[in-house]
Amino acid sequence: MLNQRELIVRYGTAEPPPTPQRLVAGALSVDVVNGGARGLCWQGVEVIRAIDSPIRAANWATFPPEAAEETLATNTSGFEFERRYHIADSALSCRLRYKGGAHGFFSAQVELTANREFSTNRAGFTLLHPLAGLAGSEVIVLHADGSTESSQFPQLISPQQPVLNIAGLTYRVLGINVSIAFKGEIFEMEDQRNWSDASYKTYCRPLSLPRPYVLAKGETVSQEVEVHLSGNCVSGARETGRVDNVLQLAATAEKMPAVGLALDGKSLPNAEEARIAAHAAPRILQLRLLPQDTEQTLVAAKQLMNVQTELEIEIVIPGNSPMDRHLEELAEKVRNASIRPARVMALPEAYLHSYQPAGPWPEGPTPRDAALAARRWFPAAKIGSGMLTNFTEFNRCRPDLQICDYVTHSTTAVIHAGDDRSVFESLEGLSHVFASARSLAGSREYRLGLISIGMRFNAYGPDVLANPDQVRLAMAGVDPRQRGLFGAAWAVGALAATAGQNVASMALASPVGALGIIYRRAEWTQPIYDDGPRLPVYPLFHVVRALSQIAGAERVSLDCLPNGVVGAAAKTNRGIAVLLANTNIETRTVRLPNGGSVRRLDENTFDQAIADPDWLQNSPAESCSVINLRPISVAFVDLADADVLS
Repeated sequence: MLNQRELIVRYGTAEPPPTPQRLVAGALSVDVVNGGARGLCWQGVEVIRAIDSPIRAANWATFPPEAAEETLATNTSGFEFERRYHIADSALSCRLRYKGGAHGFFSAQVELTANREFSTNRAGFTLLHPLAGLAGSEVIVLHADGSTESSQFPQLISPQQPVLNIAGLTYRVLGINVSIAFKGEIFEMEDQRNWSDASYKTYCRPLSLPRPYVLAKGETVSQEVEVHLSGNCVSGARETGRVDNVLQLAATAEKMPAVGLALDGKSLPNAEEARIAAHAAPRILQLRLLPQDTEQTLVAAKQLMNVQTELEIEIVIPGNSPMDRHLEELAEKVRNASIRPARVMALPEAYLHSYQPAGPWPEGPTPRDAALAARRWFPAAKIGSGMLTNFTEFNRCRPDLQICDYVTHSTTAVIHAGDDRSVFESLEGLSHVFASARSLAGSREYRLGLISIGMRFNAYGPDVLANPDQVRLAMAGVDPRQRGLFGAAWAVGALAATAGQNVASMALASPVGALGIIYRRAEWTQPIYDDGPRLPVYPLFHVVRALSQIAGAERVSLDCLPNGVVGAAAKTNRGIAVLLANTNIETRTVRLPNGGSVRRLDENTFDQAIADPDWLQNSPAESCSVINLRPISVAFVDLADADVLS
């Protein structure tokens, strides 16, 4: 059990993560966490990633449960779990039940009773299907009229719902047969990888119906999901941990992305902060220029620049401003600041928000219009197209490759869920996002915007959610894990997910602020940092610095990593530089070929690391051939012998 300080070091908050309750019936197992069923497995193979009944508000935020009471009954052949709770000051009374049997049966039932008139965007079951073994495979769909059709879990991410009008699904995952029946509502499926979730999602109430909708006082919603499992897992499908294998490295033809920092009016450093940020040596500065703070952003950029820094400008064209006039005035301000941007991306303000694939789309200038206008006013710069929000919007409104030099989008990990498990699972989702975007980019450069845990901008509601208590919260603008070891480990995983996709650049943070790498006192509490005698940095600072040092180097692939360990590597003039991150809450072992020197960023080195921007340079390295990676930690490894490459 972690003490308060250990929690803060790891997660940036003293809020403890929930402890899963493992329910087992023969070869069937599932974890129950805060009332949700996670990781339903048969013979050790995950067949359903999650089943839950989140209640969504009109802005898609999730209502938290109130006064939850749980009971569990078990016997030799199965289990029955029940949870009763309320939401929204008892506006809705909820009863959730899970039943599992050793013969391969699992059911979920929910009853939602409105105690007063209640408005919601979604009330009922959501079911998540895993990606491993399913992407590109067949699914048989049972429709409400009794007809069936053969469909497919999309290989590349689908911008629209791949399956509609669902009463049942049948599929096969790694040798296990899965049959699911839905009762009480018509369901449909969306490709949740659009938002970097590592799942396909089957959910109730079709999006074609009006929302929000109202449950009348006294109305009860009753739904049931029945799952039947059979078959035997294929050889090697179970997770083994692979701790006895030696890390394998191989040369590739790919280059490491240039890692940068994203700037806007909320993340501008002062002179001292800029001096510290310079130690991270970002290769890219992405300036988001808004009318109210353009001049300040340009000044801050000049403070952060070094001889290796390239400037990228992201322009949001206000809806009430003529596009060409706005770009002309902005181009003049950039010239007057003696700044020469290498790249420019312009987007009409209306396209910061999300629209269904079929529209209706905003009236006025389009992203294509903005790209053509940007080329007129910034003729010396490369011109980008895409989105300044998530891959979702990029996938629904795809760039015209004929009029741009590169494509771009951003992403955030907490759109649908804020728990640790979902956020780390998003790293698997990112690998699918990057592969799908690379396919859409064709021969154009693929350059990522800000890739972060916390939400920079809410494309689905009026604003990001405030998080004054600094807890794990979906759609939060401030996520406490940004300043813990968790944020550093997640960033390594985000970079690792670009492997094979020739990503030219990406921003992993801002200098300061909610998504920063340098501490600044804020309106929200930052334990440990608020008590410090000097301006410290977050653990993520050192990941950005290490990745900046190998930007553009020949990428080296990694294989035989233990489950839950992610990493990236590159050839340097001294050998091979490797970054490894353990995303597990248990220690994992990595064995190095011929040994190497290691610097560990974990709870034992946290205090030194946050106090010294030059910690990577000043900390002593340990020579070893076996690395025991502590939970939620990062290792910076130097291998002097390039002959280890296969």
